[in-house]
Amino acid sequence: MSIYVLVCLAAVAVVGLIEWVKNFLEKFFALPGWVWSLAVLAASLGSGFLAVYGADVTAHTPLMAVLIGLVVLALSQIGYDGLKNAIKNRAEKALGAQSEKTN
Repeated sequence: MSIYVLVCLAAVAVVGLIEWVKNFLEKFFALPGWVWSLAVLAASLGSGFLAVYGADVTAHTPLMAVLIGLVVLALSQIGYDGLKNAIKNRAEKALGAQSEKTN
C-alpha cells in the first residue's frame, strides 16, 4: 500500500474518531473548542506514527512520523466539513427520512 493511500485513510479515520468521541462526550461534559483542536492534533500525530512504524512504506524515523502526522492533520482539517457532510448525507439516505437526526 502506498503512503498516499495511508495518509488519506488516516485523515478519514481521524475525522471519524474525533466526531465519535465528540458525540459520546457531549452527553456527559461541555468541553471547549480548544480541547478538540488538541485532540485532532494528538490523533493526527498518533496516526502518523502508526503509518510510519506499522506500515513499512517509508523511513522509520521520528521526524518522518511527525511529518506524516502533520500531513494527516492538514488533510483532516481541509476535508473535515466535506467528510462530515458526506457521511451525514449517506447515513440519511441509508436510514431514510423517518430516522432521528444524524450529526
